[in-house]
Amino acid sequence: MIRITISLATLALVAACETPNAPSVSATDVGRAFVEAEAISRLQFTDSIDLPTGATTYNGQFGANVRGDVDGSLLGDMRMEVAFADDGMSGDITNINLIDPDGRPNQRLDGKLDITGLQEAGRLDGFASGDLRGVDQGSFVDTNVLLVLDGDVFNDRGLGDAVFGSATGDGIGQDPDDWDIEIDGVFFGTAD
Repeated sequence: MIRITISLATLALVAACETPNAPSVSATDVGRAFVEAEAISRLQFTDSIDLPTGATTYNGQFGANVRGDVDGSLLGDMRMEVAFADDGMSGDITNINLIDPDGRPNQRLDGKLDITGLQEAGRLDGFASGDLRGVDQGSFVDTNVLLVLDGDVFNDRGLGDAVFGSATGDGIGQDPDDWDIEIDGVFFGTAD
């Protein structure tokens, strides 16, 4: 009987220690994303008469500095569809990785952020929101993220084939051990 009790207690202790997801990006990927964001931010704005007429999908990334219960940065994949005919905007941010303050990928977070918003004459106004989960000191931690997206449509190789803007907001934990964080970053992408 004692032997079974010890085994169950050992199992409970092992199960309580969670392991973070392995990062899905490298330090080189982080550097590349920074360079791409810089390049797109310097492009020319698209004049309203040169905007696409239908829906355009932009694939790129979201990158941000974070501070609070965890410090470092975030890097994720962004897919944004802008419906120029009816001024809508949708999409998501997935594959979100936490990067430590020294620029080393730490872990891939579970969850995604859904994008909703509006487009008017090439001006993008929206939100990205959702729940993210990571591991901190062997325990799961959650944060409910709400970002304000404020950007524009740019000309890259063609007219209206790139987007860039700011992505700022915060993440609020529901429990005392969850993450409360401030997020200050950008989103960027190019058309398929």
